[in-house]
Amino acid sequence: MNSRIDVLPGATRVRPKRPFRLEVELRNGGNILLDLEKLIQQREVYWMLRQPRYFSMVSLDPLGGICWPEGEDFAPDGLDRYMVSKA
Repeated sequence: MNSRIDVLPGATRVRPKRPFRLEVELRNGGNILLDLEKLIQQREVYWMLRQPRYFSMVSLDPLGGICWPEGEDFAPDGLDRYMVSKA
């Protein structure tokens, strides 16, 4: 893997939790819990994420960001904005 990518912040694993939470393993070895409920409910652009089945289709992009099949995404360097706890 490209060494430049290895030093960028980002996720290596993501697991959906209900409601609107994600458990994320970071490249630095840390684990965080993200709460996206307020953002998803307030921003119309994320309307599809309000559906539990679709929300559970979360995955990672090659740079360590979080994404969904229809293009909704969160950049790897901004994940800590939605953090509610560290594990």
